[in-house]
Amino acid sequence: MIRNNTRTFLKHISGDRAFQTVAEVSTFHRIQGSTGFRAAAEHCQRKLERWGFENAEVLSYPAREDVIFGTYPSFKEWDCKAAWCDLVDPEERRLADFDACAISVIQKSAPCDFRNDPLEVIMLDKGTDEASYKNVDFEGKMVFVRDDINKVYSWVVEKRGAAGLITDFVLQDPHVRGRHDQSDTLRYTSFWWKPGQKTAFGFVLSPREGDRFAELCTKLAKEGKRPQVKCYVDSSIYDGEIENVTAYLPGELDEEILLVGHLCHPRASANDNASGTACVMEAIKTIKMLTETGELAPLKRGVRVLLVPEFTGTYAYLEKIGAEAKKIKAAFNLDMVGGRQDHGYGPITITDIPLETPSIVSDAAAVILDEVKRQVTGMMPDAYCPLFNSHMTDYSGGSDHVVFSDPQTNIPCLMLGQWPDKYYHTSTDTLDKVDPYILSRSATLAASYAYTLANLEPADIGELCNTGLARTAAYITDLQTKINRGALDPKFYHGRVARYTKWRLASIDNFAQWLEGDFTDELEAEKKRVVALVKALIGFDPLARPVKNIATKTQRDKYTLVVRRKKSVPIMIDKFVGMFGEEADAKLHEYISKHGRKLGHAAGIAVDYLLDGKRTTLEAARELAYEFNIYAPEAVDAYARLLVELGYAEEVK
Repeated sequence: MIRNNTRTFLKHISGDRAFQTVAEVSTFHRIQGSTGFRAAAEHCQRKLERWGFENAEVLSYPAREDVIFGTYPSFKEWDCKAAWCDLVDPEERRLADFDACAISVIQKSAPCDFRNDPLEVIMLDKGTDEASYKNVDFEGKMVFVRDDINKVYSWVVEKRGAAGLITDFVLQDPHVRGRHDQSDTLRYTSFWWKPGQKTAFGFVLSPREGDRFAELCTKLAKEGKRPQVKCYVDSSIYDGEIENVTAYLPGELDEEILLVGHLCHPRASANDNASGTACVMEAIKTIKMLTETGELAPLKRGVRVLLVPEFTGTYAYLEKIGAEAKKIKAAFNLDMVGGRQDHGYGPITITDIPLETPSIVSDAAAVILDEVKRQVTGMMPDAYCPLFNSHMTDYSGGSDHVVFSDPQTNIPCLMLGQWPDKYYHTSTDTLDKVDPYILSRSATLAASYAYTLANLEPADIGELCNTGLARTAAYITDLQTKINRGALDPKFYHGRVARYTKWRLASIDNFAQWLEGDFTDELEAEKKRVVALVKALIGFDPLARPVKNIATKTQRDKYTLVVRRKKSVPIMIDKFVGMFGEEADAKLHEYISKHGRKLGHAAGIAVDYLLDGKRTTLEAARELAYEFNIYAPEAVDAYARLLVELGYAEEVK
């Protein structure tokens, strides 16, 4: 029935309707914790109400510096009414204007009024190291930094008194975008204030304008002069509120499937992130319509949409509902899902769940994706040609799925996204980059995923398990290819196969949580098929043969600490900087500088999944290596000890 239901959704999902929602949402300046975000949230809530969702509501949470949502610090609300920056000497022209382009202002800028008192601009022409500017007086000056503002803020503003910043920094990605691929675009740049931190203001230039301004700074410096600017920011930073939007279609059971869309980001920001919001709204609207007309059977489990400011809203929501989270059987996180694939956008990508959270949800998504791709008949009657690019990939970090999929929260959550994305976090992520056709495919994936899991049937076991077998074969052959390419250390091979096989078998056991009745015999037979396939592919049973220990004796003796996390959501350790005082900050900075880069974002989050009060830090490091090909027991041990010191974990003797 999964494929039949998917075809039904394909007939009724409207890409044009989703595109209209993107157009509406993208007119709001949707910075997290702001009046603009609240206006967008209220707009979506009213639209859902108009579609017949009487329970649609805006949920509010405190936007204050003394609040932590589980492990994620809140922050103050921001409102900006106007902002601009003008070059006034030696020539006159406007450099930035909030009303013309909201991204031309560094988000969360503090108020300032230098309309009548020009400020000198000092360009950091020797990099971002403070030592290169020992004799420069920054007090009360504007500073032009051509790099990430976070590299200089603490010393140039907080320590040496600069009034504000101007930046033309572009985040460059190999093979995706270079500095001058979009010479007239501006990068979304924001301050993220910590409790008690000195605030400032700033403006953003395009690469073309930045080069022009740099030439002017260099020319004047030779004459012993500096450019001067006038600027004005009418903004407020205050204790306020952060919002989510939710609507619910009830089912027969007190369980639900959750569709998550991101509502945040600056005006216009169309694909990132208005597209995810539009697609989950289109998905639940269509499920409602088809179940009410009887074209699809009534829901057994409910379906909920949740529109969030990325990460913040998810942490706040889970903190608020507490034990009610157990009702959520699965989730789908939609992030950047409507970009035109002929305009620099990559394939629609489904990101899998982590190996610590076994479930059948990714196999269900794989079946649905395969059906959505069957559009045009190929040269043979039983062949087909998809009209869009897509693929499924192993678990990685980067969005809210990492929060739901924490094994302690235990809500298996896939992510639907697009990569590469040439325009993300820039002023050129505009409505013309969004494709109604791609929106229709993404919304169909979301709708069919939610409906399939809401109404999963015993008859679905065979197709899902067959899909799982095919994906298992693909995973193992990919490992073998990586070894041949030199991209995988052979010593991790057996461990990775064994870890994946255990996950695959546990995922088959997961069927028992979805179906009424006893299907033990069928599931045991499917598990035997998996083991037989793996054995045929690698030449031995990976679970019967012990995995060779990759640790040295020194590591086995040293990394014996066992800790248990105190919270059921993962920790983003860099968010804790500035939260617990100078002593804690020193330890955080030491850990981040020594170990943070070794793990990266995805593996760094996954460490939390492994600190379960049973594994030693060495065992956790080994499991991490068997999923991410990163073996760093010293980093895992240091992280566990840091969590204990911060009070977010406890040692288990």
